[in-house]
Amino acid sequence: MLKTRILTALVIAPIALWGLFYLSAPNFKWFLLVILLVSGWEWANFARFQPLGRVVYASVLGALFFVSSDLLALWLGAAMVWWIIALWLIVKYPVQSARWQRPDVIGLIGIVTLIPCGLSLLWLKAQSDAATLVLLLFILIWAADIGAYFVGRRFGQKKLLPNVSPGKSVEGLAGGLVIAVIAGFGTLQMMPPVDGRGLGQGGWLLLFVGIGLISVLGDLTLSMFKRSRGIKDSSQLLPGHGGFLDRLDSLFSAAPVYCGVLYLTDSLV
Repeated sequence: MLKTRILTALVIAPIALWGLFYLSAPNFKWFLLVILLVSGWEWANFARFQPLGRVVYASVLGALFFVSSDLLALWLGAAMVWWIIALWLIVKYPVQSARWQRPDVIGLIGIVTLIPCGLSLLWLKAQSDAATLVLLLFILIWAADIGAYFVGRRFGQKKLLPNVSPGKSVEGLAGGLVIAVIAGFGTLQMMPPVDGRGLGQGGWLLLFVGIGLISVLGDLTLSMFKRSRGIKDSSQLLPGHGGFLDRLDSLFSAAPVYCGVLYLTDSLV
C-alpha cells in the first residue's frame, strides 16, 4: 500500500504543481474544471445517484462553475454560511444526520462546497502575487494536517469528534495549528513579498490559525459524509489515496475562507 501511495503521489504531484504555478489564468480555469467534474462525480455518490445521474450532476456543477466566475462574492457568502452549518452538523453527528441525507440536500451541499473552492483558486491565480498566495494556502493546509498527524500520534489523548473521525485528537489539532503558524510565517519570509492587503503581523497570525481550523473542518465534514454513506474512500481513482475528494477535502473549506479574507482586505486598502 505504501509503495502504491508513493508511486501515485509521484505522478499526481507534478501535474498539480504544473497546473497551479505554470498554467495561465484562462487555462487554469479549464484545469480546475476537470478537477471539479471528477470531484462532482465522486460527490454524487454521497447522494446515492445512479451512474447517469452522477454524470449529469457533475456536468451541471461544471457548467455552474464556468458561467458564474463573475459572482465570486456571492459564492463566497454561500460558502461561509455552509461551513458554519457544517460545523454544527459534525458536532451533532449522527443526531442530525436524517436532516441532510436526502439526495437533493446532499447534491446542493456539493455545489456550495465545490464551486466556491474552484472560484477562490481562480481568483488567487489571477493576482499579481499568485505564486506566493497559492503556495502559502497549500503549505498551511499541509502543515496543519501533518502537524496534527504526528503530534496526535505522539501526544493524543482526548478525542476530538470520535463519532466522525475516531483518529483525530484535541492535542493533534493544537499541534497542527502551531505548525501551520510556523510554516505560514516561514513561507512569507522565504517567498517573494505579497501585497499587504491591510494585514499586519497580527492579521496574518489570525488568518493562519483560521485556515488551520477551517481545513480540519473540511476534513471532518467529508469524513462525516463518507461515514454516513458507508464508504472508506470517495472513489478509487487515485491508487493508495482514494479519490479526489479524499485528497482535497481540507482545500474545499480552506480556499473560500482564505480567498474571502484576502478579497475583503484587498478592497479595504
